[in-house]
Amino acid sequence: MAHKYAGLRVAEILRTKKGSVRLAPLPVGSPTWSEFKAMAWQQIEDGAKRNLAGYKTVRKLLSDQRFDR
Repeated sequence: MAHKYAGLRVAEILRTKKGSVRLAPLPVGSPTWSEFKAMAWQQIEDGAKRNLAGYKTVRKLLSDQRFDR
């Protein structure tokens, strides 16, 4: 079963989240939020699986229901 964000860009996902999600500090060496915005959800998943800096954090923040509007 595909993830609910499959096929969406991070910018589209962020529209459904509270603005405070973007205030979360990202690890050193990770892309910025503006760079993440241009990425697709699948890129976030792939980066998290490859253990790239910041990708697990962003995946967790975007998946967390506490930040839903």
